[in-house]
Amino acid sequence: MSSARRNILLRNFDYTSLLLNHLCRKQIYIKYHWLLLVSVLIFTGCSTKPSGLPGSRQYKKSGVWEQSNSRINKYVNVYTKNKHVKTCLDHATSSRYLYYIHRVFYQYKLPPELAYLPILESCFDSKADSGHARGMWQFTKATAGDYGLDVNWLSDDRLNWRKATHSAARYLKILGKRFNNNWELALAGYNGGPNYMARQIKSQGTRNFWKLKLRKETHEYVPKFLAMLKVARSRYPKLYYQGSPRAWARSG
Repeated sequence: MSSARRNILLRNFDYTSLLLNHLCRKQIYIKYHWLLLVSVLIFTGCSTKPSGLPGSRQYKKSGVWEQSNSRINKYVNVYTKNKHVKTCLDHATSSRYLYYIHRVFYQYKLPPELAYLPILESCFDSKADSGHARGMWQFTKATAGDYGLDVNWLSDDRLNWRKATHSAARYLKILGKRFNNNWELALAGYNGGPNYMARQIKSQGTRNFWKLKLRKETHEYVPKFLAMLKVARSRYPKLYYQGSPRAWARSG
């Protein structure tokens, strides 16, 4: 072999060695980079409550959801003795309903507590049918049409729980604005109708839900829901906080 050819081979060998060395170092760097990233995620992701939406929103403590009175405590006793709340939360968890509902309600800047309204309305049954209302959110045909849900002989969007969730969020947002974010009145309006509630407020001269005399179903609707929230928070916190905003879960 000529000396020129030998010099060329040696130079190529040196270049190849340098390239392999560089690649090995790069692979080691990538490997340790990923190990460090995974370690950070595991460390920061540890929590006593299930993780959910990031907590960029600020959640102010509201007495609405944690208040107590004789009408609420009556139903707390009922739901503590039976398994209704747990059954509904189990159903929501197995179908991952709350993960989706919390994300929609987060977008609409609604109180996270409202995500649990289907416990009262349908026990998270997306096919629920009470005769005059259908679906997880129990929309009547008229209200469904007002909030973008098609109901006809071919299909019924009230049974599409994802579409119905967006419609429920829009409806609750409008009810909140109409009643100045008085959520007792807004929830009563969800059950009895906003016009019915407006008439009762005007005729009775009070915006205090607990002083209003309402028809039986609407009269019981708000204390039942608040009692269900109490039982869910105290007895089944892991089920209750699944999929919820982290900042809200930490503040609970």
